[in-house]
Amino acid sequence: MTEDAGANIALVIETLYQIAADPEGWEQLIDVLALPAPSDEAPADTGPDLQRMADIARLVSQGAGGRPDLRPDVAWTVLTPGLKVLSCNAAAEAVIAGLGRMQVGGELKFDNPANDEVLRQALDQAALRGSQTILKFEREGEEEGPSFAYLVPAVNMLNTVGKLVSAPDGGAYALVFPAAETTSRLWNTLRESFGLTAAEARLARKLRDGRSLQEAAEELQVSVNTLRNQLRGIFEKMGLKRQSDLVRALTELSSVAGVIEMDAGPGPPAPVDGAPPIQTIQLSDGRRLAFREYGDAAGRHMLAFHEGMGSSLLPPGTDALARRLGLRIVCAERPGFGMSDPNPDYSFDAVADDMVELCDHLRLEDIRIAAILSGTPSAVQTAIRLNGRANRLLICSGRPPRPSTHADGARNPLILFRERIQSSPWVIDTFYSIIRLQLTVPLVERVIRRTAVFSDGDRAYFEDHPELAEYIAAYVGECLAHTVRGPADELKAFRRARNLTAAELRTPLIIWHGEEDVLAPLSDLMNYLGDKAQEVWTAPSIGHFMALKHWERVLQRMAKDS
Repeated sequence: MTEDAGANIALVIETLYQIAADPEGWEQLIDVLALPAPSDEAPADTGPDLQRMADIARLVSQGAGGRPDLRPDVAWTVLTPGLKVLSCNAAAEAVIAGLGRMQVGGELKFDNPANDEVLRQALDQAALRGSQTILKFEREGEEEGPSFAYLVPAVNMLNTVGKLVSAPDGGAYALVFPAAETTSRLWNTLRESFGLTAAEARLARKLRDGRSLQEAAEELQVSVNTLRNQLRGIFEKMGLKRQSDLVRALTELSSVAGVIEMDAGPGPPAPVDGAPPIQTIQLSDGRRLAFREYGDAAGRHMLAFHEGMGSSLLPPGTDALARRLGLRIVCAERPGFGMSDPNPDYSFDAVADDMVELCDHLRLEDIRIAAILSGTPSAVQTAIRLNGRANRLLICSGRPPRPSTHADGARNPLILFRERIQSSPWVIDTFYSIIRLQLTVPLVERVIRRTAVFSDGDRAYFEDHPELAEYIAAYVGECLAHTVRGPADELKAFRRARNLTAAELRTPLIIWHGEEDVLAPLSDLMNYLGDKAQEVWTAPSIGHFMALKHWERVLQRMAKDS
C-alpha cells in the first residue's frame, strides 16, 4: 500500500469518528471518499487505522434483542443506592477487577477509598436529579490513567441490560464503562480529572463535532489565539498531546453516552397507523424471512418491494386501503433487513429465490409486483423467476444498478455519497452502524430538507406532510433494528451488478416516475430496462417522493384486472 493510500484510509477512518459524534456530518465522507485508491476490501496493512475503525463499530453496534451478552463493548453494573450489586455483565467484572472487588448480591468495593466516595456522592446526586453523571475513578497504576464511567438510572439501560432485578430499597442505578479492552486503549494517556473550565468544555465539544479552530473561533466569537490557549489548557489537564487524540477520546465517550440516551428513549418506533404484525417463515436453508400482510386475505395477490433502507412497513393507511381495493399485499424484508436473517451470498438473484419460496409458502398466484426505489433490481429478478405467475410489475421511482448520469445528480449529496461509498464498501457496515445508533426523527427531517433542494415538488410535499419524517424514521429504524447487514449487502450488490439487464423479463412492465427525480433519474432506469416497458407515466411536480404522494393511485392500478 502506498503512503498516499494509507493516508487516505486514515482520513476516512478519522471522518467516521467525527460522524459517530455527529451523524449530521455524514456529508464529510463524500469528500474523503473521492480521494484515490477506492477498494472493495480495506488494504491488509492498514494496521492501527483498521483497529480504530473496529472500535467504532463495536461502540456503535447494538446487539440483537438487547441481550446483555451481545453488548461486549459496554460494561455495566446495576447497583442499589447502598452499593449492593444486583446484576452485571462479564465486561464489568473485567473493568472492576482493575479497580476493586465485586460480586452479585454483595457490595461493590474499590481498592482506592476515594473511588468509594466518588460513587457515593454521585448516587446521592442522582437520587436528587435523576440524570446521568460522568465519574472519574482513579487507578493505582499511574501509567494506566483514570477510568471514566456514566452513572444513570437503571431504567435508562433496559435495552442493554435486559430485565432488571427489583431493588427493595426503592431504586437501582447502572454504572456504565467502556469495556476494559477499550478503556485501556482510549484512556491510558489521561492522568488527572477533566477539570475543564466552561470555555474549555465548549471548545472540546466544537472540536469533537469536527470544527477547526478557525470555525470554532467564529462560532464562539473569540480569537483563534484565545482558543489555542484554551486548547493548551485542555491538553495539560487531560494529559494529551494531539488534537486528534482529544477528538477520539471525546467521541468514544460520546458513543457510550449515545447507547444510554437511546435506551432512555421510547425504544424502536411504533408500527405506523395500525400496521399488521410481522410474520416469519423458515426458508429451506434454515434462514428466517420476515414479512407483513396487508388488506384482504382473499384479495388479489400483490408482492411489494420496499426501498433500500426499508422494512416491511408500508405507508400509513395501507391496510385499510388494500382491504377496500380487494388486495392482499405481502411485503417481505429482504435478507438482513429488519427481522430477516442475512444471506452470506447476497445478490438480487438470491433475493428472488427467497421471494419465490415465500410465494410458494403463501400459495400466491397471479401475482402483482410493485417496487420502490432500490427494491427495483430484486423485484425484476423475482418477476423473471416467477415468470407466468407474475401478472404485472410496477416500478415506482426505480433505482437501477447503474451510476447516475443526470447533470443535477452530480451535485446532489445523496447521489455522491451512494456512488462513492459503493467504491469503498468496507466503510458501509460501520457507517450504517453509526446511523442505527443515532437515528432520530429530527435527523431524518434535516436529511430530507438537505437532499430535496433539486425538487420543488418534493420540498412542497414534505412541507405539507411533515409526518413523512416519522414514517421514514420508523421503517429505517425497523430495517436496522437487528443488523446492518442487509442494506450494506445490497449496496455492494448494486456495485457488482452494474452489467445486470432485464433481458429475460417477460412480465408486463409499468414505469411510474417523478419528473423532478434527481436521485434516481428516469433515463438511467430506462437504459437498464431497455424496451421492456409497456406503460410509462411521468408524474408532474414531484421528484423522489412520487410513490408516497401517489400511493393510493399505485394500489388502485395494482387492483385493476389489467
